[in-house]
Amino acid sequence: MASSAQANGEGPPMDPEEERKLIYDLLKEEGLCLEFVREEFQADYDMVLAAATSAGTCIEFASEALQKDRTIAVAATKSDHWAIQYCDKRFREDKEIMLNCVSQDGWSLHWASADLKDDRDLAMACAKSDGLAIQLASERLRKDKEVMMEAVMNQPRALQYASAELKKDEELVKATISRDGLSLRFADDELRKNQEIVLEALRHDGRSLFFAHDDLRSSKKFVMRCLKQDFECLAYAHSSIIDDRQTMKQMLDHSNQNKQESIEDLKTDNADLKKETEKLEESQLAQAKEIEALKAALAAATGGAHSLLEPAARAAFKAEAAAEAAASRAAAKAAAAAENGDAGAGGTKRAHPDAAADGAAAAGAAAAGGGAPAAKMAKTDHDGPDMGDRNMPPLPMSPVAQGPPMAASAAPTASPLLMPRNDGAMDGILSP
Repeated sequence: MASSAQANGEGPPMDPEEERKLIYDLLKEEGLCLEFVREEFQADYDMVLAAATSAGTCIEFASEALQKDRTIAVAATKSDHWAIQYCDKRFREDKEIMLNCVSQDGWSLHWASADLKDDRDLAMACAKSDGLAIQLASERLRKDKEVMMEAVMNQPRALQYASAELKKDEELVKATISRDGLSLRFADDELRKNQEIVLEALRHDGRSLFFAHDDLRSSKKFVMRCLKQDFECLAYAHSSIIDDRQTMKQMLDHSNQNKQESIEDLKTDNADLKKETEKLEESQLAQAKEIEALKAALAAATGGAHSLLEPAARAAFKAEAAAEAAASRAAAKAAAAAENGDAGAGGTKRAHPDAAADGAAAAGAAAAGGGAPAAKMAKTDHDGPDMGDRNMPPLPMSPVAQGPPMAASAAPTASPLLMPRNDGAMDGILSP
């Protein structure tokens, strides 16, 4: 028996609890699948609530009893405003449910009851969602300036649904045409005769002249003013102007003159701008020179180590300082060696052994220029001679000094062993 069922592809029956969990998880992710499950699941509260939360319009396939459940209706309309048409009709009088729908799409106000269409909160939500849907609100609310202001800010053409009194409101009309000049056609005739209102509309769309009052469209003087803003609006002037050749010629000549004046003004502005640009460039050049001078002064004052100086400037300054220090140190050691040196044969004094090395180091540092600075900064001529020899520990006595005293005439010449010698090994310790 079991083998026959398996051969037919039916397989063993699924555990009811496992099946329920599987369908619940499916509806939670894809609520519209409620259409394809068994009726027992379409009448199951938890199943329908999970499906409605995922896809509100699935409530169409729920049982009639669950379509009347308010909790499910709230969840469904929060998910999709179109769900209201499948909910029980009594929910169309429920402000919370209808507010869910209208906030998503103003046109959902169509499903609201007559009382809710006269509700100001719903009308404001409708105006913010889609200004044109305000036509579904009650006449009383379409007389409300704040509601209509919200509607025209969302959709300027909503002005056509305002009350006759609000179409005469200059503030409301200005707010409308500032967003869409063509909406001038919905304003009251008195405002369409207002030159400033019409010119404001022309700033946003030259075709707005077509919706101005005929008194303005047939006025040569006013049309001339309009041409200064938008020459193309001439096509929307009154036929009495367009058909008059003499008038059209005058307007075209006047327009060409205005264009020439505009060109001259642009040339003048361009020349002024060029002068201002040159002044600005000169000012920037002077500032750059001042900055370089300040950097040089800062480098001299801080030894090139200030953080505001660029790395290249700091390295060059330190290299130059290292070269000067090495040269000064070599000269000082040579002078010290000359004072303590041996007169020798021919009276020539022997130079300090480190003098040649210091001289080479100074020459190398000077040649390096922008290279790395010397490892140690010695004292310069301004600091006085190097006094490191004075603090050195005593050297071992020579064999001559350890013998018996000699006569002054027999005293040997100065020996290198008796000379205080600084070979540079203690510079890192003794030098400041």
